Amino acid sequence: MSNIHPTAIIDPSAKIDPSTTVGPYTIIGANVVIGKNNQIGPFCVIENTTMGDGNELIASAFVGVKPQDLSYNNEPTRVSIGNGNKIRECVTIHRSTKADCPTVIGNNCLLMANSHIAHDCHLGNNIIIANSTGVAGHVIVEDRVVMSGMVGIHQFVRVGTMAMLSGGAMLPLDIPPYCIAQGERARLVGLNLVGLRRAGLSRDTIMQIKRAYKHLFRSGKRLQDALNELEATHPCPEVQHLIDFCRTSSRGIATAKHKINEHDD
Repeated sequence: MSNIHPTAIIDPSAKIDPSTTVGPYTIIGANVVIGKNNQIGPFCVIENTTMGDGNELIASAFVGVKPQDLSYNNEPTRVSIGNGNKIRECVTIHRSTKADCPTVIGNNCLLMANSHIAHDCHLGNNIIIANSTGVAGHVIVEDRVVMSGMVGIHQFVRVGTMAMLSGGAMLPLDIPPYCIAQGERARLVGLNLVGLRRAGLSRDTIMQIKRAYKHLFRSGKRLQDALNELEATHPCPEVQHLIDFCRTSSRGIATAKHKINEHDD
């Protein structure tokens, strides 16, 4: 194939669309399926991966290599990557530990240099992960989350849609949708209002989210009681998602540290 550099090493079983380019010294192993119009730069390693269309791997990315999990027993596990993702230098994406559930990267995500996605993670769409951020195993990240640099996420944590994680944040607990989290043991410091507006949410929906945030995290009530009271008001779908997220937390929900600016709309 003319789009594959002659120094690249391709396993005979790999299926690569002819429109995809593969750079020098890249190694593509067995059990790989790569779709259309992908750009795979030099020195990458791709194994046990299904990749959609229009992705860009800049250089030295390791995708689908075996997990850093002592319980891994050489099962035929995988990584599944969607469309339109940008995977920068030295990113690592590890395949799952068990064969029945792959590590998943959605569509249109940006994974900046040296970021790490561990085994069994599920990332949604339009996620931004900045440099040197580490996402441990079994983490779930919903759509439109923004992670700043050098964030660390504990295994089995969930991060809700449109949340923003400040630089250096360490996450041992779940971060609810729409919130900003900061700190070594990250706590909630307000709402990602810029992200909500950029996502096209209406002014009324944003105001309902603000009222819900105050009721859940600033009222001083037990979270379960506050959730019941909020649900009784028949909230909009976005607030209902916030309620459902908190109800289904197994690790626990991060608590609030500061009040949001009540005049910011």
